Amino acid sequence: MALPNRFACHWLVLLFVVLTVGSCSTGDKKNNTSQSSGKSTIVTRKVSDIELALQYLDSLVKDTCFRNAGMGILVTDMTTGKTRSLVSYNADMSLVPASVMKIFTTATALEVLGGNKSFGTILQYSGQITGRTLAGNLYIKGGGDPTFYPERAFDRWVTAVRELDIDTINGNIIGDARIFDRFPIPLTWTWGELNSSYGAAASGLSISGNVYELKASLYNRDPYLPGAGRLQPYMSDFIFHNHVREADIAEESFYITGDPYGYEKHIEGWVPKGEREFSCFGSLPDPPAAAASLFLDRLIKKGIYVTGKYYNLSRISDTTVLKTLEDKRISLGSSFSPGVATLVHIANQESNNLYAEHLIKHIGLNRYHNGSDDSGARAITEFWKSKGMDTGGLYIFDGCGISRYNGITARQLVFVLQYMRKSPYSDVFYNSLPLAGVTGTLRTMFNGTPAEGNLRAKTGTMSRVKSLTGYMRTKTNKSIVFAIILNNFNTSQAEIKQKLEKFLNGLMTL
Repeated sequence: MALPNRFACHWLVLLFVVLTVGSCSTGDKKNNTSQSSGKSTIVTRKVSDIELALQYLDSLVKDTCFRNAGMGILVTDMTTGKTRSLVSYNADMSLVPASVMKIFTTATALEVLGGNKSFGTILQYSGQITGRTLAGNLYIKGGGDPTFYPERAFDRWVTAVRELDIDTINGNIIGDARIFDRFPIPLTWTWGELNSSYGAAASGLSISGNVYELKASLYNRDPYLPGAGRLQPYMSDFIFHNHVREADIAEESFYITGDPYGYEKHIEGWVPKGEREFSCFGSLPDPPAAAASLFLDRLIKKGIYVTGKYYNLSRISDTTVLKTLEDKRISLGSSFSPGVATLVHIANQESNNLYAEHLIKHIGLNRYHNGSDDSGARAITEFWKSKGMDTGGLYIFDGCGISRYNGITARQLVFVLQYMRKSPYSDVFYNSLPLAGVTGTLRTMFNGTPAEGNLRAKTGTMSRVKSLTGYMRTKTNKSIVFAIILNNFNTSQAEIKQKLEKFLNGLMTL
């Protein structure tokens, strides 16, 4: 049936609109195709690198695992030599950094101490030599060397004593660590970290990394007094209470508790069922005394008789011994660390806490003649403030990042990284950072991804903390500096690692 004319008109108008809108929609889908001289020209709008970076950032920060988290992120472009911010998210929020604290410590050490500075440990004697007897003490004077190992020095030093035609020492063997503070453990480290091997504190006289290895069995019960073959380095003062048990677990899990300055320790934890023997590592309670004890043993084994005992000079209470400490000392031998540049490399590559703790004390000693974490923290803060950094929110309580009292912003980390690219120690510092998928603490990150071999960064990991800061070279040859600090996330470290890899590999496309 034919439609009335007015309905026909309406249908014709509607048909015209539909065809017109359809034509526009098709044009949009074809990226605004236009006609020019009978040819199609595609007009596209290029997405900027900042927009891309924001997309990757948005995907990261909206992840539900960060709903309760503290996040600080800053990514900058230094390609032209001028700093250009690409993305920023809470860049001025002060957060717990974990081991990226070492960025501040190692960079400042290079700038303040210099890359060639080394630290010595010296053998000295006091008193008089009569016949073949030394009526006096032997001293091991520490210079704050974190690399001092007895195997490298003690035999040479025994030879030096023999060359004086000495076969008897009527005195004591004394470790002198007074270059640093008397109580080296930072006050803000927690109880669970004080006896751990990674929590070994810096001493003015460190030895064997200030760590001991204990070999034990489930059958070793209270009190366990390990012999020389079960404890290295051996110290006869140690008493262990073994509370380790079997459990349905895949890997052993135990820890050591006790007075960090005492020799009575408790071993707590579990081993997988069926395993009886185990090894654990702990921090030496008194490295200067350990050094003196080990050297005393070495002297005796080499046929040199010693009438006295071993001591940490700072803890001597015997008045008879104290009277001898003012005697003039004469040097017999020495041992020196590698330069600061090497110590920085090891501290950053392997996240070596002991090296970082030595460096912060040396920074304090250099600037304020006080080898403590407090003076080192003040020196680091003042140094970067003098370079133009806004140090608000910068809280430094140790050199390595174990302390949860530490606070750093992403902007401050980027400031240090940018500054060091223009430093005389630029290459030393840059190469000290682990290379993605290749070296150090980044060996198992970014493997087989665009970032592998193109990103150098310092990692930071502790319970509910993950941080990563460093440099990357993108596919388009952009020079990127970045800092990421994450606190109190609601997922595992393994998942956080994957999310950071995805985010930074996304930035590789810029």
